[in-house]
Amino acid sequence: MKTLTYIIMIIFITQSCTENKSETQKLRNTRLVTDTITLDGTFLELINNNGKGELKTSSKKFKSLNTLKIKPPCYFLRYNGRLTKYKYPKFNITNTVIILGGTKTDSLNHIYGSQLQGVLFKNDSIIITEGILKNYSSVYKDIGVDEKDYWGFASGLYNH
Repeated sequence: MKTLTYIIMIIFITQSCTENKSETQKLRNTRLVTDTITLDGTFLELINNNGKGELKTSSKKFKSLNTLKIKPPCYFLRYNGRLTKYKYPKFNITNTVIILGGTKTDSLNHIYGSQLQGVLFKNDSIIITEGILKNYSSVYKDIGVDEKDYWGFASGLYNH
């Protein structure tokens, strides 16, 4: 009787492990939208596509999907719940926004990360900056960064 009980327990444990593996496999094969905004009449989505960050847009000025250099999950920086954006006419930039990547959640469910990448809106295009800031001190999604970092992306300073 003990042998039969052990066999049933082993079968149950094996089945449980198999189901957990398939759940993990399902999570690996998903595309999850982490954040969205509408800016200058253009809808933008940040997507975690199997561990790669992507930016998808409704704009015809821009490729449908572009891979980000920063790690997902990614979010647009905000201040007090409102999207933070800056204009730089000197550089022909109508809007600059920053994406926060490599994010985690603290004990109070606040999202923070240490990787930044810029998105520049020009009159005729939308550009994901080549330059990124990595190992930046922790940045909270709803507090953001100083305006100098927006200027750094818009001016091209952070591309070097």
